[in-house]
Amino acid sequence: MSDATAGADPLLHTEHVAAKIGVGGGPDTVRAYLKRTRRRVADGLPVRPQDFPLPDEMVRRSPAWRESTIDRWISNRPGRGHRPSEP
Repeated sequence: MSDATAGADPLLHTEHVAAKIGVGGGPDTVRAYLKRTRRRVADGLPVRPQDFPLPDEMVRRSPAWRESTIDRWISNRPGRGHRPSEP
């Protein structure tokens, strides 16, 4: 991937993800969400759209996500008080 392409879809670390999704616990909340997803995977369960995405890359020992990955997760996340419409 070229630097120009990477700039269009930057990597976000836990602090940036926490700020983008607006969670109160900051990076610790992002780590807890990721831990839940990793536990599902370890238990042999599929990752659902509403589950926090696995990192796109590891930078040293820290997870990092492409901004597009987090944007896609936000659009699929039920969120506070959101309920699917009745059929």
